[in-house]
Amino acid sequence: MTKRWSTLGLATLAGISNLQCAVPECATPDYTNPECRVIEENDAARVQTSTLVEVRFQDPDVDDARSWDATGLVEEVEPGVVRARVAGLGSFALTLERRPGGADSITLLLDNVSPDAIVSVGERGQEQDIPPEPSIRRELTIDLPDGAPVWVRGRVECAARYRIAVTADIQTNPRQFERIVERLQDEARDSRERGEPLMGLVLNGDLSEASRDDEFEIVQTILGRLPIPTAVTPGNHDIYRPLRPLYNRLFGPGNHAFSVCTTRVVMLDTGSGTIARSIEGRLPELLDRRGSEFLIAGMHHPPYAGLTSAGWSSEQQAQRLLVELALADADLVLAGHYHALRQFDDIRVGKRSLRQIIVGTGGARQTVGVPRYGYLRLTFGESLDACFVEVPAPGYPEPPGGPISGLRYCED
Repeated sequence: MTKRWSTLGLATLAGISNLQCAVPECATPDYTNPECRVIEENDAARVQTSTLVEVRFQDPDVDDARSWDATGLVEEVEPGVVRARVAGLGSFALTLERRPGGADSITLLLDNVSPDAIVSVGERGQEQDIPPEPSIRRELTIDLPDGAPVWVRGRVECAARYRIAVTADIQTNPRQFERIVERLQDEARDSRERGEPLMGLVLNGDLSEASRDDEFEIVQTILGRLPIPTAVTPGNHDIYRPLRPLYNRLFGPGNHAFSVCTTRVVMLDTGSGTIARSIEGRLPELLDRRGSEFLIAGMHHPPYAGLTSAGWSSEQQAQRLLVELALADADLVLAGHYHALRQFDDIRVGKRSLRQIIVGTGGARQTVGVPRYGYLRLTFGESLDACFVEVPAPGYPEPPGGPISGLRYCED
């Protein structure tokens, strides 16, 4: 017995010795590693300013200011001025807290906010509503009491029927993406007049070709013209820069979930052809409907057995993701990467089935046949309806063909 305890003690000491020599993951950053991007997106969701004010994005369903959540991007623009880019299309929350010796007010520049959002500001339980403005940007001057956090919350009151647009894969053709955005500008105006508002755009990766600053900045400028917010996740072409987390510092988290009207949307960063293990472990939490009628998931690489070899580094992980999506009873899986429009109505996962639509039609080169560019329109009401809005390339004054892959063209 004494000998066994002695051996166990030596093994334990050896384990402690090894732990002391261990290097934490991403201590030396490599932003092609999805875990490093998870660390970055969490770090970018809060900031302590030079004027000693702590600003944090929060889960809209929590009331504890000690937490924070990677649901947006926060950055100090100049002393006393903070920009906060909301990552999702619907509800959001931030806290602002004055530290000892900190400034008693701050200017908050909210970006990527639904023009229908009602923003409330104040201490918990004492928030006051600020009416909506016809813009995705708000500028607020906020007084900060000593010792109590101020909450900034956004909520959207929705119509019985509403829309979400989806596309992916811009890469070397931002000019075609500009045409798509121009069409979305028209739809945002027309759909509001019809009482069926377009709530936002879901963009499933490959905003760039080579992860260059200028490529991202061009797309950021184009998106800034939209009168609706955008939810984004990166593709494989967006994560080529190992030394700089440029995507996360411009667009925020690649992994995030949000509620918009009656829909829960989950965005997953598959840019490396895999999902970070820390995110994979949270899939049941992220895929929780939270009472929403519809659940959709967006990512770059399609997790379908027939196509996963085109990008996924682990077929097993793609299959595990399908299992989690099936267990969550997801209504729709949205992807890009494959430069085409394809629909799969019945992906069998055990005794369940999933519907998946690939919308790689944002501008990237299509090598077979007539190029088909545009976006998927999802309409939510008593049910979920999908149709395709084609935005022809130069030289094609009208859509060059009929409905594709079992999807009909939208009628208006």
